[in-house]
Amino acid sequence: MSELRKLIDQITEFGINPKVELTDKTDVLKKLLVGIYSEYLNVKFEFDEKDYEEEPDFDFDIILENVKSNFPDFGWYSSVLDSNKMEPNIEIGIGDELDDLADIIRDLLAVKWKMENTSMDDALWQFQFSMQSHSEQHLVDLLKRLKERNE
Repeated sequence: MSELRKLIDQITEFGINPKVELTDKTDVLKKLLVGIYSEYLNVKFEFDEKDYEEEPDFDFDIILENVKSNFPDFGWYSSVLDSNKMEPNIEIGIGDELDDLADIIRDLLAVKWKMENTSMDDALWQFQFSMQSHSEQHLVDLLKRLKERNE
């Protein structure tokens, strides 16, 4: 899981540092997102039943401002709400690349905190849980949007 830690360190930098110095940030971001997704699909851990202190509340607004600073061209996009429906008047929704990335980063900061302050099994459980219940959809939506930007 040292690869997961490296990926988390790299992707969370976009949310904690307002001026990440890279010339190809979007390409780097795509690779990091794919790496995070691969780690999620292969995560294995033993449930840690110890009681630990709760992770801090990572300030979403600060993360969002840093993401905006690093990706000033990110913004709103439309998406199909249920891709299983095939009908003429399909229902669409609105997404936000900035919000997607900020949510992913916030969840990964909690995982990183647990890696440093609890146990690896506890951190991996947090990673699996947050991806399954929240971040996976943001990650998939953001990857799709980044792909469409290049078409």
